[in-house]
Amino acid sequence: MAKPSREVIPPDRWAAVGQVSKALTLPEESRVHLDQVPLKDVPSWLGIDRALAGWGAWCRSGGAEELLVVDAGTVLSLTRVTASGCFGGGLLCAGLRLQLQAMGERTAALPVLGAQAIAIDQSPTFPRDTASAMTQGVIQSLLGLIHGATRQVQGTLWLCGGDAPLLLSGLLARGVAVHHTPDLVMESLVDLVS
Repeated sequence: MAKPSREVIPPDRWAAVGQVSKALTLPEESRVHLDQVPLKDVPSWLGIDRALAGWGAWCRSGGAEELLVVDAGTVLSLTRVTASGCFGGGLLCAGLRLQLQAMGERTAALPVLGAQAIAIDQSPTFPRDTASAMTQGVIQSLLGLIHGATRQVQGTLWLCGGDAPLLLSGLLARGVAVHHTPDLVMESLVDLVS
């Protein structure tokens, strides 16, 4: 669980996946790059958010077990980290809002749901209204993917990201042991640079 020295990464650092808005004036020399995250065996194409979350969860777990990190954001990413702190592969799929957006924009009869329509869905398994049916269908598909992946990984599930609260109760109901750490990526960046 080696942390980089303060001399290597000063505390005024930032990281981002993808392009950064030109409205932000962030000095490029302060950007944290993937090769500065101490998760081992990381491929060059991995998003720094996944590397930070994987490394952060591994450090918090004590580094003694394999684990699965689920970041429930625009894309639902599942990242396996080995007990020795190595990137162990993963899965990616469209997240909740992206799936709902695709259904609403790419079909003739389904609505585009606004953020207010997406809430922790306590509706029946088979809702009678369209918006609940869409939301519940996507939530159940994401839960199924995560639950299936937990059967392949022998360690704990770490859940973070904006849509994590929408998935937490469903995972617990399926008997999945979950460390819900909503800000895992940001907390891991802070750990790395301090």
